[in-house]
Order: sequence, then structure tokens, then C-alpha cells
Amino acid sequence: MTSPVTERPIRTLLIANRGEIAVRIAEVCRELGIRSVAIYSEPDREMPHVRAADVAIPIGGRTPTESYLDAAKVLAAAVRSGADAVHPGYGFLSENPDFAQAVSEAGLVWVGPTPESMRAMALKVQARRIAESAGVPIVPGAELDGHVSDSALLAAGESVGFPLLVKASAGGGGRGMRIVSTAGELVEAVESAQREAGSAFGDSTVFLERYLTGARHIEVQVFGDQQGNVLHVGERECSVQRRHQKVIEESPSPGVTEAVREHMLEAAVSLAKSIGYVGAGTVEFVVIGEGGSQDFYFLEMNTRLQVEHPVTELTYDVPLIEWQLRVAAGEALLVEQAELQPDGYSLEARLYAEDPSQGHAPGSGRVTRMEIPEVRVDAGVESGSEISTYYDPMIAKVIWSAPTRDAAALGLARALRAAVLHGPVTNRDMVVAVLESDDFLAGHTTTAFLDEHPELLDPQVPAARRALHLCAVVIAAAHEARELVADEPAASTAFAPSGWRNVRAVPEARTFAGGDEQVTVAYERLRDGVWRVGTTSSPVELIGAAEIEWLEVPVRASAARDAQGDVVVDLESGERIFARVIRSDDGLITVHDGLWNSRLHDVSRFAGEAADDVADGSATPVPGTITVVAVAVGDHVTAGQTLVVLEAMKMEHRIVAAIDGVVTAVRVEVGQAVDAHEVVVTVEGET
Repeated sequence: MTSPVTERPIRTLLIANRGEIAVRIAEVCRELGIRSVAIYSEPDREMPHVRAADVAIPIGGRTPTESYLDAAKVLAAAVRSGADAVHPGYGFLSENPDFAQAVSEAGLVWVGPTPESMRAMALKVQARRIAESAGVPIVPGAELDGHVSDSALLAAGESVGFPLLVKASAGGGGRGMRIVSTAGELVEAVESAQREAGSAFGDSTVFLERYLTGARHIEVQVFGDQQGNVLHVGERECSVQRRHQKVIEESPSPGVTEAVREHMLEAAVSLAKSIGYVGAGTVEFVVIGEGGSQDFYFLEMNTRLQVEHPVTELTYDVPLIEWQLRVAAGEALLVEQAELQPDGYSLEARLYAEDPSQGHAPGSGRVTRMEIPEVRVDAGVESGSEISTYYDPMIAKVIWSAPTRDAAALGLARALRAAVLHGPVTNRDMVVAVLESDDFLAGHTTTAFLDEHPELLDPQVPAARRALHLCAVVIAAAHEARELVADEPAASTAFAPSGWRNVRAVPEARTFAGGDEQVTVAYERLRDGVWRVGTTSSPVELIGAAEIEWLEVPVRASAARDAQGDVVVDLESGERIFARVIRSDDGLITVHDGLWNSRLHDVSRFAGEAADDVADGSATPVPGTITVVAVAVGDHVTAGQTLVVLEAMKMEHRIVAAIDGVVTAVRVEVGQAVDAHEVVVTVEGET
């Protein structure tokens, strides 16, 4: 017989996290009448989660280790604030049983599973053992001792078979994980994964696991209360990933058979019951095969709320964070398993500040404009927010529900197309291309989806629409210079408007950089509201001799400023669009027409030649901190050899030699902070 549970109502909740999950928890607290307390590091002083809570407490530091991973600081903030409960969100300390224990010993309510349950599942190695003893099929793998020799490591790799995964035993989110195709890559992959795992989770333990190709990544949402009740809230598919981190999640899965679904759901609940699980958790599986030959294997259990929990909330109409708070306070679940039935389909896309065309390199900088249509948006940044190099580069989660999967996918794609994003490069266009692709809509999704569809990584604006965007930019510039007015030209610009030249036969022109190319746009006002616009690859100073490719149809255009102060250009040339032109002080221009977006940079016509004295050097792709310097002056290196390892946004970036040669300069040291595009090592080619 289950012992009675004493209820402890939560009055004040400290949110031990940042970003969109902290904002979301604060919103739920407001709905329930609970006072919320935020914590923040130095880079996060002005972030939305600080204002979303009723009270905010600084904990100092810049890196995760100095701030949100410092258990003593977080617990001290909870006590100082008068909180009677702590919600860890996900990531950081959310799966740290020692922190959960410390919270409970301080007399506060821990919003999560018991420390004992967390310890049972916190380390993937131990979780595999528990699952195997419970009869749940597991992926073939091998455990590693802390100081395994290279020969023993290679023997373990051969026993597992290649390709394989090196995986961190602690944590998740794709950190501390490496795909290894051959034995020759194994030692370096293990060392790299150990460094990353130690930095991100404070535990450098890794293990080996067979890499199953052509697999789906499926996870089951489980939930338990203190009275011993455990149920599932269906499954989510999270197969579309990059760097082992999820990009698109959905519920229900489009590719799991009913037989496998039923067995997975049962296995997840059975595993949760075996460890007396309380609160929200996720049991993750890989599914391989199709039809009657389909099978599944246990991967791990996440003893916390997942990033992608909104798709379950919308598909099953359940408030998971509210459930977490009520169960932590001692209330029983008031729903039966049979009542939890999916209604339609929900999909979530994660918007990241990263460039998919450059290996998903994370970005940073100010989000000067962010407007996403009326869909569910869980965001940790807003217009004016700064994307820091210290934390994950996720901007927001955008979620859409519909009666059918096609409608949900295409509706989400349309909402993302309509979003206005000005600032760092994002993965928005890639996500839209995935959602609209035939294979995705057909449900042909595996963890190799993006590898098999590289054309989706960098979709291009159609040429005709790109030409109109260029028109919009120069006409917006003319409007800003008072060349284009509804009435009479201003006296100050009537004689010599901006860009005016005293050679009548030569049109005005501006040069822009877009991606890896530069284009010069020539334009002439034929009469009020009608323009002739063309493009050329020649620079502005040579445009008189250039062959300009004029648009076949003159452009009808008018322009006006909107409520945000941006210029909106009404363009008609074969087709009609309304293009919003957004500028920032650093020369970035975003053109947004509701369906397509172009990013351009102004190129000064008077810019001198840049110094190129370090052109033979290897440079940093993003800002970050140097963690490894693998070479010294005088070393002979080969193309592709690792020179320096950079840690940025919780990920490692290897900076490699571009050529065979000799190291002539090492410009950084371990622990040094560096900016993007900073040369770290110079290599001189051997003659």
C-alpha cells in the first residue's frame, strides 16, 4: 500500500535556467499564481527571461561553469529569494542528482524526479544496464575504463563494429558525441568527446555504441506522481538532426508501426515504474526497419523535461509544466491513461543562430528585429537581444498544430517564411526547405535525413525574386535620401540627390555583397514611380563600360516607412511584392517579402584594399575560447591536421591546416578568448 503523500503548495519558485524554458516556466507560474524568481549571468542581464519573472537575482560569471552550472550559487539564490521550490528546466543542473539532493536537504521542493531515480538513469552506461535487466532491447556497445589504453580502446571499437558512436555518459544535446567510421579515427574522437563532455557536464566518461544507419529517433514522454502512478503521453519523432541535435520534432511519428509503438510505450512505462519515477521524463529509442520487420532499441532516459515538450502538449492537450509543479507539490495525476489520445499532428522547429551552409557554424550578435506570426513561439530572445557565445545559439521554438501532418508541416513552413529575422544568420531557410521537401512530407525521415539531402542546407532565393529584392534595396535607399517623395522633392535634394553623378549617360549604382558574391545594381528614375533597374558584376567605378542586364519590364515602385521605421517598397515588375527593407548600423540589410528573404551587405565604393599579410593563416570560424593548441612553431603539418581546438556555444570546433607546410607562428594559447575570423596559426607551404 502506498504511503500517503503530504502536499506542499508552491508559493515561490526559483527557475534554475535561462532562455526560452525559463520564460515558459515563468508564464506558467503566472497562470497558477506562483511567484517566480529568475537567475542570470553577466551576459544575460538584458535577456527576456530576466524580465519574465517577478524577481531576478544575479549570480555572476560568464561561462556556464561560472554561472548556471554552479550549484552553490544557484542554491544560495534560491534561499536568498525565499523560494520554497526549484525548477531546473532542461540542461545545466536539471539531471544532476547531487544538486537535487542539496535542494531537498535545504528544505525546498525539487521539481523533478527523486535523486535516486536520477542517479539510476543519469549515466547512460548505468541506464543501459538497467534497461537490459528489465528486458528492454539495447544497442550493442562497450563501456570504457577511465584511462583505457589506445590498444584496449581499438579492441573495444572492433568488438562494437564500425561505424560507431562515442557518447558521453552524462548529459545530452549531442555534446560529447562523435561518429567514428574507421579505427584510425577512434582515439582522437574519444579524446575530443571526453574534453567536450567534461566541459559541458563535469563528467568526461564516454562509451561506445553501434551507429545504426537508416534509423528513426523516437522518444516516449512518461510522467509519474508521488502516489506511484506512471503513464505515457505518446511518442515524438526527432529524426531530423544536425550534429546529433534535434532540429524538427513531431508527434505522432509518421513512420512507426502500431505494433512497435505499442511495445515502445509499454517498455517506457515499465522502465519508469522500475525506478519509481516521479515527474516528467523521456525514454529514447532508435527504430529501424519498416513494416513487419521494424524493431526498436533503448538509447537512454532523460530525467527532465525535454526541449520539444510543446509538441506533446499540443497534440495531447496537456500542460506538462503545470503537471510538474502540481506533482512536485504532492498532488496526484488526475488523468487516466485511456484519456490520453492524440488529436491531430504537431510539429516544432528550432530556430538557431547558425549557418547550415558552413557546417552549421554557430553565430552570435544582436537580433535587431524578430517578428514571428501568431503561432506558438517559445523564445528566449527578442528584438534587441544579444546572442552570446557562451550559451546554446537557439533563438526560439516555433510550433504548429493541424488535423493532418501535411497541414501541420506546411503551416509551420509558411509561418517561418513569414517571420522577420534581422541579425545573425539563422537556419530558418533550411528548416523551411526541409518541411516543404517531398521526402519529409512523405514521412521518409531518419537521422541521416540532412546528410542525404544536402541541397536543403542552403536554399537559394529564386533569381526573379532576388532581382526584385535588389530593386527594393536601391529604391528604399532613394526613399531614405528623399529622392522618392509623394509630393515635391525637398529643396535640399532637388538639385543633387544622394548618389547623384554629373555624367547624365551613366546611371546611379550601388554595390552589395550577398553570400560569396558581389553585385552592382544600376538604377534610373524614368518618371515618378517608374524606375529602370539592372545588375552587373562590374564594380561601381567601372559601370560606364559595363554591360548592364536591365530588367525587361520597368519597375513601378512606391515606398513608405512602417510603424517600426523600416521602408516598405511596393514593387511591380512582372509580379508584385511588398518588400520590407531592414538596415542596421553595421551595413547588414535584410529584405523580407513574406515568402523569401535576402541578406545583403553594403559595399563601400571608396573602401581601400584590405591588408592580407596573414592570408596563409588558419582563422577561427566563430568567437570562443581556445581549449587545445596542438602545434608549435617549427612543426611540420599536413592539410587537414588539427592545429587548434576552439570551444564556442558548448561545441568544439577543430581548426585545421589548409596546406602541407611548417608552422611559422602560433598566435593563441589555451584559455584565450578569441573573436571570429581571428588568425590563430600561420603555416608556410614547403617548397
